[in-house]
Amino acid sequence: MVTSTVAAFIATVVTIPALGWYLIYITTVKITKQKRKSIKLASDCSAVLFMAAVYYILQQLWAPTSVWLVFALFFAVAFTFTIIYWNVMDDFYASKLFKGIWRLNFLIFVVIYIVLSGYGLLKSIFSFV
Repeated sequence: MVTSTVAAFIATVVTIPALGWYLIYITTVKITKQKRKSIKLASDCSAVLFMAAVYYILQQLWAPTSVWLVFALFFAVAFTFTIIYWNVMDDFYASKLFKGIWRLNFLIFVVIYIVLSGYGLLKSIFSFV
C-alpha cells in the first residue's frame, strides 16, 4: 500500500513537474519564511523533475527516443554556459558556475516541457478530428 502510494506520488510529480515545484516551494516557504530563497531552492530541486518529464514526453511523442538526448542537451547547455561564463568572468568560480548551469538547464527544460506539452496536446486533439 505504501509502495504504490509513493509510486503514484512520484509518477504524478514527474508527469506534472510544476506541481512538484509548487509543493517544494510551499514547503520551503513555510520553513524558511523567505520567498526568494524558496523559489531558488524549488527551482534547483525540481530541475530533475522537468528533465524527467521532458524525457517521458519525448518517449510518448517519438517512441524510440533515448535518454542520451536529454543528457546531450544538458551537457550542450553546460558547455555553452561555461564558455560564456569564462569569457565574461575571466575566471572559474565552481559553485557559481554549477548553479548557473543548473538554473539555466531548469529554465530551458521548463520551456521545452511547455512546448512539448502543447505540441502533444494539439497532436492528440487533431488525431481525433
